[in-house]
Amino acid sequence: MSLEDFPRHFADRFPELVGGRLLVALSGGPDSVALLHLLADPSLGLELEAAHVHHVARRAEADRDAEFCRALCERRGVPFHLLRLAPEPAPREGREAAWRHRRYRALLEVVAQRSLDAVATAHHRDDVAEGVIMQLLRGAGPRALAGIAAATDAGVIRPLLPWRRLEIVDWLQRRGIPWIEDSSNADLGHLRNRVRHVVLPELRSSSPRIDDHLVHLADALAADEALFADSLERAALWISPWAPVGGVPVDDLRALARPLRSRWLHAQAARAGIGRVTRRQTALLHRLVEASVPRSVTLADRWRLLLARGRLWLEPPVAPQPYQHRLEVGSLTALSIPGWRVRLTLDGSPSPQARWHWRTSPSTPLTVRSPQPGDAVEVAGTRLGVPRLIARVAPRHLRSAWPLLCENARIAWIPGVWQGTSTGALLVEVLTDG
Repeated sequence: MSLEDFPRHFADRFPELVGGRLLVALSGGPDSVALLHLLADPSLGLELEAAHVHHVARRAEADRDAEFCRALCERRGVPFHLLRLAPEPAPREGREAAWRHRRYRALLEVVAQRSLDAVATAHHRDDVAEGVIMQLLRGAGPRALAGIAAATDAGVIRPLLPWRRLEIVDWLQRRGIPWIEDSSNADLGHLRNRVRHVVLPELRSSSPRIDDHLVHLADALAADEALFADSLERAALWISPWAPVGGVPVDDLRALARPLRSRWLHAQAARAGIGRVTRRQTALLHRLVEASVPRSVTLADRWRLLLARGRLWLEPPVAPQPYQHRLEVGSLTALSIPGWRVRLTLDGSPSPQARWHWRTSPSTPLTVRSPQPGDAVEVAGTRLGVPRLIARVAPRHLRSAWPLLCENARIAWIPGVWQGTSTGALLVEVLTDG
């Protein structure tokens, strides 16, 4: 397929975007310049805007790149956005990954602010082949070797994946379209450049079709990963850290085959916003699920998987903060547990979204607070400590912030745990996410 077929390819692969509004990630290099011109084909009916990420650390060359992109967009009548990224200390994930995440975050912010449909980046077939080699050199597993997705749920599309860099450059040259080169692309201090200029040329001398083989491998692994992802979604064994009953039965995880369980851990970590999962953590998960030893596995950022009462819980590194709030009729009060709110209404009916509800008199001042030392209530004539009662139903990391509803200073209701008399026109509801 030649680049002359680009409009047909785009319409077939992204039919929902034809006639839509796109942001083009424009670096000024041949790939992104070609993408801007190709997307402007009248048959696609696209309304285009472009954004250039200015890496301040590159100084004069970065200014040159930004000016080239601005002038190109001005000539083509494309609205232009200049996004400046100042240097930051590299986190554990590495400098290149950190820059990539910041670029995507900045681009997607423009998409949201401008009410655009997606951001289009100029990744191509060579990027897939180079990426597979880089991940192999880093010791990555099948998930990381599965290539570059043509579209993501976050709103990123990559329409040039079927074509190689040489085809793109040839398309530009035949039309006399200029571009600029980033001098850092020749710096062999970067792994990607060593793969591009040293490793892959050497491999091509022994296997001229190595690029095709690498792309085929990535495509095959991506298909496998999609199947695993579908199986996990159907199993629905996700832990919601802030849900009142947020664990999953360990027996259900034990029933998963090891390859699927490994992918469950990666997917669960991603859902919770936790950093990368290591091989050692995956091996410990298998031991925990299969033999109940160890009882917990520490993940990135000090999150923990914890086995308790036959369920596997996801425990955050820091417990929610103590709180105390005066409740007012008509108010929706956020608690320190993410996603937990308390709503107060008069003469209302419980809403389907409420996890727990309770009624009291509107003449009584109400507060909601977290447990305090010495809290106790009377149950069947016996005075019991509140922490002991909460521990019967709540995961450990939620116990210190579990809500107590108080009339004046007296504990009148512990949602999901204990309640005193529940009568009156005032409806108190506790809503939670998950």
